[in-house]
Amino acid sequence: MIGIRRWALLVVFLWLTIASEARRKLKRDEIEGLKSMETIDYDEEFNELEPCQCGVFMSQQVGIKEGRRSRPRGPPQGEPVVTYDTDSPSLPCGSGGFKHCISKCLDVILKYLPRAGPVICGAVERDVRREKAFLFIKNCGGEWTPTNFSAGKEFCCTDGQHHKC
Repeated sequence: MIGIRRWALLVVFLWLTIASEARRKLKRDEIEGLKSMETIDYDEEFNELEPCQCGVFMSQQVGIKEGRRSRPRGPPQGEPVVTYDTDSPSLPCGSGGFKHCISKCLDVILKYLPRAGPVICGAVERDVRREKAFLFIKNCGGEWTPTNFSAGKEFCCTDGQHHKC
């Protein structure tokens, strides 16, 4: 009987330790995510509706060197590999519109994610070796703005054909 109590106490202790560690990790990840988000200053009083544009740029276009983990630095170079424009002006300018634009872009991207390799390789006009794809948006005109979202995998393309890296 005492052995069962000790085992039960040990199981409860381990469960509490794991649960508290998971909570700490989740909190730490949230804080890191907030730190890494770029602060975008948009005029909240600007209530004009504008279309939202999504653009996917490859690592080389956003200043990321091969084999290094990093975030996009500065505006991307050249044209996006893949773009998506919303059908009509529907999003307000400002941070609310910015968030809705990211959400719309993610919805579209998630639909095509299983076919991302062939889509990107068919659209890019060069060979690609171990590059990631990064999502940028353009809301209310202006420049391409990084979203801190990227495909979790690397892409490799030769002559417009996707292949395993």
